[in-house]
Amino acid sequence: MKVKISQRYVYHKVGVIEIDINKEDYEKYLIDNKGYHSLDDYLLEHEELWSEKIDNAIDKAEFDFGSGCYKNGFNEEGNDEELRYDCKELIIGGHL
Repeated sequence: MKVKISQRYVYHKVGVIEIDINKEDYEKYLIDNKGYHSLDDYLLEHEELWSEKIDNAIDKAEFDFGSGCYKNGFNEEGNDEELRYDCKELIIGGHL
């Protein structure tokens, strides 16, 4: 009789970077979009400011045991990846 035993371990990586955003450019962006956009929209429309840097940070990050959910604002258990932003100056953060 054969018995197959399987076990799954979950590991995750978290890459963290900080970028500088020109405050005047951001304020102009808000004016041009008549206040209907916010920092997350700005970041998504300007991926060239952070996309490659976050990829490099992930490559260099160490694996950590567990899903990484419920640490540092991550909470999307059902997703394979999660992207968020936080800005202390504007007291804002969330998912991208």
